[in-house]
Amino acid sequence: MTLILVVDDDVSICRILERFLTKEGHKVFTAHGGSEALQKMSEKPDIILLDVMMPDMHGFKVLDRVKEISPTTDVIMMTGLDEHAVGIESLRRGACEFITKPIDLTHLARIVDLKILDKTVETEATKEAPWIPEEDE
Repeated sequence: MTLILVVDDDVSICRILERFLTKEGHKVFTAHGGSEALQKMSEKPDIILLDVMMPDMHGFKVLDRVKEISPTTDVIMMTGLDEHAVGIESLRRGACEFITKPIDLTHLARIVDLKILDKTVETEATKEAPWIPEEDE
């Protein structure tokens, strides 16, 4: 089961995403600000849905800290701003995806499923890597 952390200062968005993703079969927990999200990193989420604009800490700052703490955690940035520069900066800082609000839940489900598939393939490839002879043979 995939563990997803939803981070948004808008409680209703957290509630909607938590319900939807739980129905999709994921374990979901929420944080209503950047500081709270960083505290909850100890629960080791597989995926984080992270709002860009929050009053206590900017989403980019949270993203930077998440990537320091857990470089392999997939972070999907969310924002109400429809600016390509925000999306580009999100990806530059290590987010795996960027979505705008209002969130298309079907699109979100596809993104989450693809991230899970990527991790599964990566894990399996690591386990089943073929033996490669050394070059001096």
